[in-house]
Parts: sequence; structure tokens; C-alpha cells
Amino acid sequence: MTDSELAENAVRLCQKRGAEQIGALLIHQEEKAAGVFDRQVQISGMSETARIILRVFRDHRGAVIQGNISSEKVLEALVDQAFGILQHTSPDKYLGTAELSEVGVIEGDLQIFDERLARLPLNRMEEIALAAEQAVKQQDIRTEHLITTNLQVQTQTVTLRTSEGFSNSYQHTIATLVLNAVMEGYANAIAKPNSDPDKRDLIGTATAVTRSLDGLDLTKTAARAVQGLTSMTGARSSPAGEFPVLFSPLAARGIAAMLLQLCSGPATLLSEVATLGKIGETICSPQLTLVDDATKKKGIGSSPFDHEGVRPSRKIIIEKGVLQDYLLNSYYGRALRRSSIGNAVANSDARFGVRHSNAYIEAGASDPNDLVADIKRGFLVTRFLSYSIPLSRGFTQAAAGFWIEDGKLDHPVRAAAIVAPLREMLKNVVAVGKDLDSDAPVASPTLLVSKMNVSPLL
Repeated sequence: MTDSELAENAVRLCQKRGAEQIGALLIHQEEKAAGVFDRQVQISGMSETARIILRVFRDHRGAVIQGNISSEKVLEALVDQAFGILQHTSPDKYLGTAELSEVGVIEGDLQIFDERLARLPLNRMEEIALAAEQAVKQQDIRTEHLITTNLQVQTQTVTLRTSEGFSNSYQHTIATLVLNAVMEGYANAIAKPNSDPDKRDLIGTATAVTRSLDGLDLTKTAARAVQGLTSMTGARSSPAGEFPVLFSPLAARGIAAMLLQLCSGPATLLSEVATLGKIGETICSPQLTLVDDATKKKGIGSSPFDHEGVRPSRKIIIEKGVLQDYLLNSYYGRALRRSSIGNAVANSDARFGVRHSNAYIEAGASDPNDLVADIKRGFLVTRFLSYSIPLSRGFTQAAAGFWIEDGKLDHPVRAAAIVAPLREMLKNVVAVGKDLDSDAPVASPTLLVSKMNVSPLL
């Protein structure tokens, strides 16, 4: 039985049970993986699953059930479970499938499926993983026996059928290459705990995510991994006090991700704390414009329709500091008296969740090197060491990077805490770099915050 037939049968079975609205989302996934350590293949294999996420609505009540599906009998059991849950739920007037006026499909080829990647054999994946390991060694011989390489390739067929007549599917591929490199001195430090502390924790990690085989750049990824570990050689503590803080693109994308979460329907509707403001209000610096673009070709977050069948689009979330839109699905769109903009993602909640597609803070006009040169004393953050909980009252992060002295990078900082009231931090973004690399699903150029509290952790 095809995926389309399974989804159609799911809708039919639910209609017979009296459901008023139904959404049957079937995700068929093939996953292949190859892992290498010390020139030896450690992992090599593949798996295949077919998972259905079924939403049913009746009398403003909703239920969702999901599970692996292999036959009509399994499907019937899942439908029974869904209706068993449905009778114990509370009414909610905003529950339901997407409005007919919102459903649709992006026309044209988004270039999110690569036949060569989908058909890539395991032995070739092993060769690529070994070549990636060799690329790291060529960057720095001290990593020779301490490199872990993992390559994963996923091919998905996504099929959606609703009771309102939406029926469509698409395929997409995604490859993820993860390189972990450890400097040789780190292994010696483990064996000799009293050895030079500057030789400890010299670990570099880099990840590349792409839709196509040609997008796997082994040399570039290896260089990032080695740079990540060698940059911490000779690390010292940061001074304590209030200083300018410069966020590199890798760290700044964490700020972009936080903004996306705060500007989503769930945060706006369900939490008075985790929200920055209302549509039309100034919520951050006029230097910041945040865009979410689901129409980007080869984008990691691109898709012709979301998990409710709504046609995604390119939307400006924040324009020059002013909130213009929320990330919404149908439920939160109705609750906020707006329309879904194609950000629905299936989860275990009948309301479904909300996620971004390809989001980025627009590039500014500043050269990152000039920004460093203009700082008398400050902190360049290259990566976060902790996860920030987005609360409108405060921003606190553990971070690594470099201390800036007289416009130059003075020494690496292994760990420091950066703290500021969140609204104040966002309004104190005084410069945006021109170094945007929008390949990641969330991206940002360099950002300069005029002042934050910095305190050493190590």
C-alpha cells in the first residue's frame, strides 16, 4: 500500500468514526549513517520507517496520535487510540485543520531533493567519512588519532491528506556531517591530571548540513573543526565589568533563534513573560531586521507546504526593530486573529507546534574587523556554552571567545558569563556586520552590543 493510500485510508476510517475534521500526515524516512574513528569504520548501516501523525477534531475537541505504521490493522489500532483520547479532551474553539483559504503548495522546484544523495551507497559514505577525517589531519597533524567523523543521510517522503480535500506529497534529502577533533595534548592531560591546564579541553567540533551531495565541503568543515580547538590554546580569564560584547556569526545565530522563539504564536499567546511586544511595536534596535524565508532554494527549512498543508512564504518578522509578524500555525493564527503563515510542525499536541524555516538577521554595513578595531576593551563571543531560556527579563549565557584590548584580539577566553536585561541588550545592538552566511537554517552576521556585564568563569 502506498503512502498516499495509507493517508487516504486514515482519513476515511476517522470519518466513519464521526470526526468532523482530520489531518493524516505520513512521513516515510530512509536513514543511512557511516562513522569513522582512527581510520576505522565504526558505524555503517541504514534503517527505514513509516510514521503517521493523525489529528482528529470533533465538537471543538482535538486529539493527535502518532506511531510507526506497517498495515491496515496497525492503522485501525491508532485510530482507536485517537478517538479514545478525543473523548477525554476539553473543547477549544480554535482547534481544527487549516482554513481552506490558506492551504496550497509553493510552485516550482525548491531543489530540496538530490537523487545522487538519496542513492548514495554505504560504501561511498564510508569513503567520504574517511576523507573528512583525512581533511582534519591535513589541517593539524596533532589531531591524527583523535578524530571522530559521522555522516548521516536522510531521505524523506512527506504525504499529507486532510478531510477538506488537501492531498499532496514531496521528497527531500538532507546530509549532516559532524567532525569532532581533539588536540593530542588533551589526551595527555587526561592521563596526567596535574599537567598544563591550557592543554585541556582543546576540542573542536564542526557541522555541515546540506540538501545535496555537492554541498558537502569537507575541507571547509575540517578547517572549522580545527580552528575551534586551536583557537583556545593559551586561554585565560576575562576581566570583570561592563564592556562592549561582539557576537560572531556562529554565536549571533543563537540570538536570532531566541528572537524567533519570542516572536512565535505560542510565546505570544501562552506566556506573558516570554514575549517582547505586539505587532507594530519597537522591540529591539533599528539595526535589526529578521526574515523567515520558506521559499529559499536548497534551504534546509524549505518545503512546498507545512504540516497542515499551508503554503509557506517569505515573511519579515522584525523590520528595523519593529515587530511585523509572528511565526504562526492555524491554531495560533486563529487565537491571535491572524492567518497561518505556514510555520506548522507536527508534534504530540493537537494544536501542533510552530517552527521557523530559513531565518536570518539581514546583513548590515559594518566590516567585522573594523568593529574589533574600534573596541578599546571588550569581549568577542565565538560560541555559547549554555542554552539560554528566553525570558523577557534577562539574558544570561556562558560563552567562549577572545578578549579584545586596544582594538586587537589579546587572548582566548575559555569561559565567561555575559549578562544583561534582555530588552536592553536587544536595543543596545549598535552595529551589524556584513558577513552574513545564510546557509544555516538560522543565520546572523556579526552583532555588536554596546554594553553587557562580563564576568570570568574559569
